[in-house]
Amino acid sequence: MRRMRLVFVATLAAAAMACEGAQLGWPRIPLRVLSPDGRLVAFVRNHPNVDPPDQSLWLKDSNGRATELTRLAPDADWCNLIVWSADSRRVAFLVSDAIVYVYDGQSHAQVFSGFVGRRSWDQPPRFILQHLALSPDGASVTFRECERTWKPSAPERQNARGTRVDRVMDGCSEMKAVALADVPRGNLR
Repeated sequence: MRRMRLVFVATLAAAAMACEGAQLGWPRIPLRVLSPDGRLVAFVRNHPNVDPPDQSLWLKDSNGRATELTRLAPDADWCNLIVWSADSRRVAFLVSDAIVYVYDGQSHAQVFSGFVGRRSWDQPPRFILQHLALSPDGASVTFRECERTWKPSAPERQNARGTRVDRVMDGCSEMKAVALADVPRGNLR
């Protein structure tokens, strides 16, 4: 029986070593941002998954209580930016470089979820947001919108089929400001 247990543990260890860190959910907390008043922390949690990303969005208050706000679609959505309003009342998560989730810091209620720029159902999104910021009261967002396109890689970097491509950012706009209350209902997720 002990031998079977050792074989099982060795098999699990070998399988774990063959996985990438992201598949094991590492780093556990890849992104964490403290509110301006220092009372709340917004963070992203990775979850183990054979096909990452698999993440959830969280808020933690000063007494250490963490609340899961939402679980993102596995293998499709990811979060790599968190911004707070200056008054610490609202927090925004940028998901998949194009979708904005805004939550109230006190009640943890979702205030907004959707596209503030051009809607793009491509995966990854064609139109992405850069330099995202919340207004001091959290009622509007400012950002630059860029178009993500693909061009064929240089011939020396091509594969045998000639299908390798490189990501290119084209046509970035000037900074835009959008009031969340004015976003058309069709842009909501």
